[in-house]
Amino acid sequence: MDTNKEMALMQKDLETLRERVEKMDNKLDAITMKLLDPDTGFVNRVNKNTEFRNEMEELIEDIKAMKRWREGVTWSIRILVAAVLGGLLKVLSLNGQ
Repeated sequence: MDTNKEMALMQKDLETLRERVEKMDNKLDAITMKLLDPDTGFVNRVNKNTEFRNEMEELIEDIKAMKRWREGVTWSIRILVAAVLGGLLKVLSLNGQ
């Protein structure tokens, strides 16, 4: 092959390579923008999600505390009802004699 043809082929290959690298660079820039965009980027979404979960943890702890309180009140009411029924039975059994 002629050196001029080889040089022309190499020049064309370099131009093709340069175009491909430029396309890849543009795609990389687009991906970077999607990741790091301060308003809608992925990193911003993750930060908002983490903030939301941290806020939810406090609410979940409050709900657990309310459940524990409710269980305590339920047991107290059961004991009170049992005592009242026991007292009524005793009063009724004393009146029947």
